[in-house]
Amino acid sequence: MKGDVSSWPRAFGLHTNRNQCCERPHSVLIFPVLFHNLVWVHHPIRGWEVPGGKLEPGEEALGAVRREAYEEAGLELGAVFWIAEYQIVFEGQVVPKWVFVADVVDVRARPNTSEIDDVQVFHPVLDPTRARTRQNVSPIMKDIVYQRVWPTVERVLHTGSVSEACL
Repeated sequence: MKGDVSSWPRAFGLHTNRNQCCERPHSVLIFPVLFHNLVWVHHPIRGWEVPGGKLEPGEEALGAVRREAYEEAGLELGAVFWIAEYQIVFEGQVVPKWVFVADVVDVRARPNTSEIDDVQVFHPVLDPTRARTRQNVSPIMKDIVYQRVWPTVERVLHTGSVSEACL
């Protein structure tokens, strides 16, 4: 892994109560499920992580989820389900991030402008414990978020469907 990621902002304040959410997140994190597996993307500086990113001005969270999944991994999403909110300190401010799990319905080539250099599923699945032991996994996947949302993600992986697992 290139670059210094040791100062990556740590997540805090994670909760799973949709009624306690902020009105609009700063960014989104997506756990895309394809055939009982998570789709991972490789960022050239941070390493392996799931797709995500900042909302554009005027963009809704679900629009950002679908856009980021396509831009980073060429994914077309079906059902999308909100699972958590957490905060990080970004540029001196506390900002909210929303976490989603989503069904992948199609995989296409990602845009030439994508900052991602590879897309992959891992066998066996990289659960939070295994992800923490790998040096080439992003710090985003090693903090409290993945560990805390894992029961929901695991349920979706087992059923193979966001709709079945999250209803």
